[in-house]
Amino acid sequence: MPTLAATEASNAGFAPSYIPVAVFAGGTSGVGQGVAEALARQTKGRAHIVLIGRNADAADKIIAGFPKPVGEDESGWAHEFVACDANSMVAVRNVCAELRLRLKRINFLVLTAAGPRANSLTECGETAEGLDDHLSTRYFSRYLFSKELMPLLLSAREQGQHAHLMTVQGAGFGVKIVSSDFGLEEARRSSIKFLGRVLISITAIKAGVRGVAYNDGLVAWFAAQHPEIAATHINPGQVRTVGAVIEGGWLLAPLVWLIKRLRNLITVSQDENAQYMLHGLLDADRGLFIRDMHGDIVSAHVFSPDHKARFTGDSPTARKAGYLNGVSMKGYGGSDANIAALMEYTERVLAEIK
Repeated sequence: MPTLAATEASNAGFAPSYIPVAVFAGGTSGVGQGVAEALARQTKGRAHIVLIGRNADAADKIIAGFPKPVGEDESGWAHEFVACDANSMVAVRNVCAELRLRLKRINFLVLTAAGPRANSLTECGETAEGLDDHLSTRYFSRYLFSKELMPLLLSAREQGQHAHLMTVQGAGFGVKIVSSDFGLEEARRSSIKFLGRVLISITAIKAGVRGVAYNDGLVAWFAAQHPEIAATHINPGQVRTVGAVIEGGWLLAPLVWLIKRLRNLITVSQDENAQYMLHGLLDADRGLFIRDMHGDIVSAHVFSPDHKARFTGDSPTARKAGYLNGVSMKGYGGSDANIAALMEYTERVLAEIK
């Protein structure tokens, strides 16, 4: 585990000749905000930073705090906010279409979007588009941002620049991808509705766990399809952020109060966490990376440049959890066969949302 000072020293070495373009989906609060601010400080504001989120007022305050480049030669940088409710796949598509029209490349795509509905432990509902409340932002929107903005990441790589997709969730636990009820429709139907907001919901817990597993699958899929870029699933750990709310229902309120107090003993500040997350973002060339809360690599796999991923079920390890392309991966929960099934399901569901 690197010290904070060592991590900051490593990050300080990032001084690209080009103006990096970084898009943060979920950049108006929490971990996403922290990483965006850290990147702005590291580049002295000499970056094109796009914050995607719902809170324009919060975005304005964040951007106002970014350092601004000085000097006649400092052109091409920008700090902007793009409004988007990541619970809506239609909204995500529209924002991505807009960005593809006016951006020539993206060097860093950072996905942290969640929100109150995705963080609830007591409720397990559906969005207006029929997606699970937790999975809509924690998985489906992240998949869609990755797919729709991939051409801009590839454009950055073609220019010899950084090209990195990073999703922030519970990486490193090796949570298996279950091959049934991908969208948790059956789980929601069998849940006890009248206990909502009263007790912790098993279905809500299940959705949170599934989101972690699906993000392993997400980065494995895109790293395999595009071996020239880097794709990372990173664990932020316990961070003191506004969005770090535990909701256990009123019957468990005393227990939740105790957990909150105990958690304060093990959490890190948003700024400290941002340095570790920034290290994970900058310290990668190409391939798949599973990283822990300090940005350390738990496991990694680099695909050959001519790799053509099919994720078929005909290899000896295709159905073994924790194996990718025949290679055992520590802290990784996918299997080639289950990832293929998950991606097929994802594409089918998203195609039905117009």
